Amino acid sequence: MKTKEMEKMDKVVEEIGTGPLCMDEALLQEVKKTLLEKGYAAADVLVTQRTGSDEQNEIARALAISQKYKLSQEAGAKVVENLNIIRSGKW
Repeated sequence: MKTKEMEKMDKVVEEIGTGPLCMDEALLQEVKKTLLEKGYAAADVLVTQRTGSDEQNEIARALAISQKYKLSQEAGAKVVENLNIIRSGKW
């Protein structure tokens, strides 16, 4: 990943912040795969269709923040894949 992309990822991680919510790893992998194959819009639709309100809100928020900072699909997928780690503060 390029240095600028990594700087953007740092901002995304900072904005996502930490918290107690733990998300299903299988779901995060499915969202990651969809994001890589079909893009942010398809990943948003998947999240809306597949998750409960707390998970839905947190994953959708992470996707929105990634888009706000114009992360590539690959970088956004890395954020989604590591969302539990990011939320734990161990990133």
